[in-house]
Amino acid sequence: MIELENVGKSFDTEESSIEAVRDVNLKIERGEVYGIIGFSGAGKSTLVRCINLLERPTTGKVVVDGVELTGLPERELRRTRKKIGMIFQQFNLFASRTVAQNIAYPLKYSGLSRKRIADRTRELLNLVGLEDKERAYPSQLSGGQKQRVAIARALANDPGILLCDEATSSLDPQTTLSILRLLKDLNVKLGITIVVITHEMQVVKEICDRVAVMENGCIVEEGDVFSVFADPKRQITRDFIDTTSNLSKIHALIASDSPITRLRPGECIVRLKYLEKNVSEALVSTISRQFNINANIIFGDIEFLGDAPIGGLILIVSGRGEDIDGAIAWLKNKNVGVEVISDARGAA
Repeated sequence: MIELENVGKSFDTEESSIEAVRDVNLKIERGEVYGIIGFSGAGKSTLVRCINLLERPTTGKVVVDGVELTGLPERELRRTRKKIGMIFQQFNLFASRTVAQNIAYPLKYSGLSRKRIADRTRELLNLVGLEDKERAYPSQLSGGQKQRVAIARALANDPGILLCDEATSSLDPQTTLSILRLLKDLNVKLGITIVVITHEMQVVKEICDRVAVMENGCIVEEGDVFSVFADPKRQITRDFIDTTSNLSKIHALIASDSPITRLRPGECIVRLKYLEKNVSEALVSTISRQFNINANIIFGDIEFLGDAPIGGLILIVSGRGEDIDGAIAWLKNKNVGVEVISDARGAA
């Protein structure tokens, strides 16, 4: 549905040229929800604006549904762009127009009759769950309702693609969840391809099928959401995971010599990480019995992406050195990620 080939975007200043996006190659399949994640300044918002050519790439090609947008004349580009909806963090609604008028605005020059525009507006209001807000004004709406209006307006021309640029960043967690569920529902009902730009891990975990991680204008890691977050290859991805995981607290606890992590001779702290979509085996109890060791769970952080577990556990393990080594080897053979974080076995 969307293909970016060697896309770059530079902005010239008096002193220099700033490369916001560098040599990006990306393929997004029809009907999937694709996340692009990165910290502020990574280039993700510039990249998403290159998809519909709100920002014209300095280099490379943008192909949407088989049409090379970067090769179209301006008039044809405007017509093609109508099939790419977009929503933003700040909603961008007309304060002086009603909800219905905001939604109908993209249809103003469509050639449709007033009745057909009114019918289409009501269809969209029903689709986003705002059928009772037709005559309300944006000032009378909550943040979540405003974003629903923005989504309805973006869908007015029946686009095949919806671009979401930090669309939930100004919403509270509960409202964010309701908007993400609406987007996923629209993806299923309409078969629309959705591209989600965000700096929030939870957004990607909630609705995305695949994800790309951006850093310094480049795509540094890409894949299905479980694979990227269960076994990240790049430090930037690990940093993202640490922003939402309790497991990263272990390092601060050790550094502060917390009683929770203080080891006795012969003990070690081990972090277990799920690398496969399977939790059918009782790992901790098995290593305790099979290798005659004690495994005390300090804390854990496990959640599910669909029906697949992601996250892990922090254990304090004690026993004979060779038994602990045997348990670690057994876990790795089961494709469980194992990291010895602190080790006092040499003090035994």
